[in-house]
Amino acid sequence: CDLQDFTFSPDLSQPLFLYLFCDCISCFYGGVFMSDNFNDLLLILNLPTDGSILISKVEVHEDTKFIHISTSPSPVFCPNCGCRMHSKGMYARTVNHPVLQDSFKLVLVVHQRKWKCTSCTTYLNESLPFLQPYRQSTTLTPLLILEALKDLNRSTASIARQFFVSDTHVHDIFTAYVDLPRLPLPEVMSIDEVFLDISSKEKYALVIMDFVSGEIVDILPSRWSSVTDNYFYHIPLEERKKVKFIVSDAYRYYLDYPKTYFPNAVSILDSFHVVKYLISLLNTYVNDVMKRYKERDKKKLEKKNHDLNRDDSSIADSNEVILLRSYRWVLLKNYDHINHSAKIHYHSKLKLHLDTFQIENMFLALDPNFFELRRLKELYVEFNQSSFHSDDEVHSALMALIQVYKASNLTPFKKFADYLKKYQGPILRSFVTSTVTRKQSQDHNELITRLSNGPMESFNRKPKDLKRNARGFSNFHYTRNRILWATRKRPAIRVVPKSNAMIHSFEGKPRGPYNKNKEHNNN
Repeated sequence: CDLQDFTFSPDLSQPLFLYLFCDCISCFYGGVFMSDNFNDLLLILNLPTDGSILISKVEVHEDTKFIHISTSPSPVFCPNCGCRMHSKGMYARTVNHPVLQDSFKLVLVVHQRKWKCTSCTTYLNESLPFLQPYRQSTTLTPLLILEALKDLNRSTASIARQFFVSDTHVHDIFTAYVDLPRLPLPEVMSIDEVFLDISSKEKYALVIMDFVSGEIVDILPSRWSSVTDNYFYHIPLEERKKVKFIVSDAYRYYLDYPKTYFPNAVSILDSFHVVKYLISLLNTYVNDVMKRYKERDKKKLEKKNHDLNRDDSSIADSNEVILLRSYRWVLLKNYDHINHSAKIHYHSKLKLHLDTFQIENMFLALDPNFFELRRLKELYVEFNQSSFHSDDEVHSALMALIQVYKASNLTPFKKFADYLKKYQGPILRSFVTSTVTRKQSQDHNELITRLSNGPMESFNRKPKDLKRNARGFSNFHYTRNRILWATRKRPAIRVVPKSNAMIHSFEGKPRGPYNKNKEHNNN
C-alpha cells in the first residue's frame, strides 16, 4: 500500500473512508512512514484544508496512531507593538483527536512554533483553530462526547474509554456545555415521580411531561411541597393559567395541584392507576384465600406428625397453593387477553398435563367468590375501554357501576365502590380526548386519544435504566440534564461553556485537612 500514490476525493458523510484510512495506516504497523502527499487525509481528520496545516509523518505503535502535523510558515507580528516576531524554535504537543472507528487511539503530534518580539520581548505561542490552550483534546472531542451522552444506555465510564479520556473529563464537558431550561407549561400536563434515590431528600424526582408532544417539560428533585412551592410560584401566573388539565395518579397532593398552583386547570386520575388499585384489591383477596389453604396444609402436617409420631417441619406446596400463587392471571388478567387454547401442555409445578380451560376451571373452583369477582372486574374493564358521546353518558355509566359494586357482598368491590365515589370527578374527566403529535395513526399525521399517564409510564423506564447502568446517582443537576439531553427532540448547548470554577463549585461542608500520618501516629 503506497500512500504517496494513493489519492481520492472522500465523502465525509460515508464512514467507509475512515476505515480505509485506518487500514492503510495499519500497513505500517510498528513503523514510521514519511510522505509529502498526506493533505487528502486532512478531510478525513476534519482538519483545515486551506494549506495552513500539513501532515508530515504517520506512526503506529501498538494501539495508538500518531499523526504529525505542522503549520506552513507565515509571518507573525507582535500584538503589542506591531513588529515582526522571530521564531524561537518548535515544540511538540500531543492531543487526542478521536475520529477513527477502528478502536485505535488517534493522537495528533502538533509541532507548534514559539515566537519572540525583539522590540518589546513579548513571547507568543502559535495558535491553531482546532486547539485550545492547555487542552489535551481537539475542539471536536467535546462535540463527539456530547453526542455519545445522548444514549442513556451508556455510562460515563464507557464513553470515557471510547474517547481515551477520564470519566471526570466527560462529566466536566457535559456540565460545561449542557444546562437545559424548562419548556413552557403545556395545556395538558402529565406528572409522576420516578425513583432516582440520589439522597435521603431526593429519592423520588418529580417529572413534568407535555402530554400532547410527549416531551419532558422539566424534572424536579422531589415532590415535596417545599420544592414544588418554590418552583411553581416562580413561574408567572399568566403562564400557569394556560394549563387546562393535569393528569396524575391518586396521590392527594397531585390531585390538589389545580387548587394550589393552576387556577384554570382540573385534575384527571389516570385510568391505569384506577385499574391498578382494583387489581391490588383482588390480589389481596387471592392472598387471603392462599393463606387459608396454607393453614389447612399446616394442620394436615400436624395431624400426620401426631399419628406417625414424627416431627416434620417442612411441607411441599399443595396444588391449590401452587394455583393461587402462579396462576392468578386467571382472575387478574383481562378475559379478552387470555389466550384460550385446547392444546394440552405439561405444567411442571403441578405435574399435570392440562390445557388453558382446565387451568381456568381448577383455579376458579378454589373459592366460591372467584367467578363473581371476575365478572365484576370485567364490568369495570368494559366501562374503562368504552367510548362515550357525552359527559352525562359517562357519568350515568359510572354511577350505575358504583351501585352494582355497593350492592355486592364482596369486600374488594365495596372498597372499590368507595374509591370510585371519592375520585368520581377525576375519573370522569379521564375520558376527555385530545389530539396528540407524539405518535401518528395510519391515516393521519395526528392521533386522537384519551388523556392518561401512559406516555409518562413509558418514559419512566429510561431514568431507571440510566440509574442501573450508572450504578446510582449522586448529583441531581447532572442527572436531570443528562435525561433531558437524551430525550428532548432539539436540545441546545450553551453558547459560552461554563468555566472550570463554575463546574467545580459546590455547596456543603468543605473537606477538612488530610493528614496521611494520622493513622500511623494513632498506632
